[in-house]
Amino acid sequence: MKDENFDFEERWREESRKMFDTSEARKAFQNVFDHSTSMALLKLSEQGVIKKLYGTIESGKESVVFLADTEEDERVIVKIYMNRAGSFREMKKYLRGDERFRNVKDDRRTVIQEWCKKEFRNLKKASNVVKCPEPLAFRDNILVMEFVGEEFSPYPKLKDVEIENPQQGYKQVIDNISRLWNEEELVHGDLSEYNMLVDDKGVLWWIDFSQGVHFNHPEAEELLKRDIKNIANFFERQGADTDVEKDYKRVISG
Repeated sequence: MKDENFDFEERWREESRKMFDTSEARKAFQNVFDHSTSMALLKLSEQGVIKKLYGTIESGKESVVFLADTEEDERVIVKIYMNRAGSFREMKKYLRGDERFRNVKDDRRTVIQEWCKKEFRNLKKASNVVKCPEPLAFRDNILVMEFVGEEFSPYPKLKDVEIENPQQGYKQVIDNISRLWNEEELVHGDLSEYNMLVDDKGVLWWIDFSQGVHFNHPEAEELLKRDIKNIANFFERQGADTDVEKDYKRVISG
């Protein structure tokens, strides 16, 4: 074990000098993440998934998001779930009710790794019906996905964009919620103007699918109604006419 740890330390010291764009980016990573996360990141680097990490572009109670480049110099997002995430119990509840993850062990590390895998799988399914980042790879608590933005800046969130046609925008989102539910048997679970980006052509991109669950989850319908209500509240403030109950029933009925 000592030799294995020593070997890792040597490889990490050498690779991390090249992997991080600046010493500040390296410190940002090391201040947050533990030994096992460093090992997972090193393995992704050695597999050619990640070549260079820049600074963080977003951080929350569950994860920290880094901007990165692949070996092909394509810009990607590296989302790292913190192994000490404070929302561990909530994660476990969402996993346990999802038929895809019913047999997950109770220990924190396993739950968080399954949470990462869940977002990868949710993005794969969601990409069939909505615009969302393409998931590229995952290892342990690290998810690598397509970057939605230009240069070093993500596209703006829906909350920060002026809406030209709120009624049309609202209808489009509700239609996509319906397609996700009825065609892919999935609900986003945390949809709002904070989890949608608007690209330079006005196209909406859905992000942050970690809370997404299968529609047989015991809380799926409640999450669906919450998603619709959040979207309705936002577009109503922009001037759209909305009817949460009517749209909820329409989605449920298919």
